[in-house]
Amino acid sequence: MKEAMRILVIAGHPADMFDHCGGTLFHHIEQGDSVVCVSLTQGLRIHDEVVSDLFRHNLKDYTEEQIAEILVQRQKVKYQEVISACALFGIDDVRFLDYDDEILTVNPEMISKLARLIREVKPDLVITHWPYQADTFSNHHAVTGQLALSAITAAGGVDFKDPEGGAWRIAQIAYMLCPSDTSAICMSNIGKTAYINYYVDVTDVVDKKVKAVHMMKSQKYDIEGLSHKGAETWSGHYGGRVRLPYAEGFAIEYPEVGRTIPISEHRRWIARADEREQLEHAAGLQGMSVKLD
Repeated sequence: MKEAMRILVIAGHPADMFDHCGGTLFHHIEQGDSVVCVSLTQGLRIHDEVVSDLFRHNLKDYTEEQIAEILVQRQKVKYQEVISACALFGIDDVRFLDYDDEILTVNPEMISKLARLIREVKPDLVITHWPYQADTFSNHHAVTGQLALSAITAAGGVDFKDPEGGAWRIAQIAYMLCPSDTSAICMSNIGKTAYINYYVDVTDVVDKKVKAVHMMKSQKYDIEGLSHKGAETWSGHYGGRVRLPYAEGFAIEYPEVGRTIPISEHRRWIARADEREQLEHAAGLQGMSVKLD
């Protein structure tokens, strides 16, 4: 019997926990694996419709006390949206480290906190962001990936102040990739884009992805057509690369080892099916027909 896997997702912002790899996590949970998702930041400054829009133009009209109260309220709204969205995929262990997303840097405090989380969860697999996204040093996703890698290294050694005790070593790391990871979007990103070396077929879960993204009203993701278009231009785009309707793409950090070289059934099908059959399969538009409340 196959041993169940423990997975830890380390995300930069709350919604990243499911919109990057929700379909993949659903499949893992379906087969009995456990999943813990953690967001480093509140995601309020760059996404929230109140904080990022209202305060941007009218900050001087509010007292410090009013601002603090609104931030607390908006954090509760966003977190509840994310918890509800994650529940669509069967994810019930969702955590928030509550860092302000004004400035995110690689720092000892956050590395130690993540290392302790790794020792607590004891994951076999860590899923996080591509550490070279955009300019690599001011991009929240990239910095999150760098923090995760540093924490993985730290967790592999003993921390005598950690009540969880000894070291925990990760078996594998997967970078959850979005389109900006796989194509240069700015001059400072040229030469640092990721190569997807593993695709997960999420055609059966695309309805959940569309619905989950639409639930993020605090980020204005409930705009008509937005979650559908996101599914097509992201999961649909990746799916088209490997003759699937929808896929999530990953860069796997460590070369895998075995006694034989595995070939997926999908790869065998691509090699044997005629082109019309492949294109008809890849042309599925299930995401566009998802009904939203």
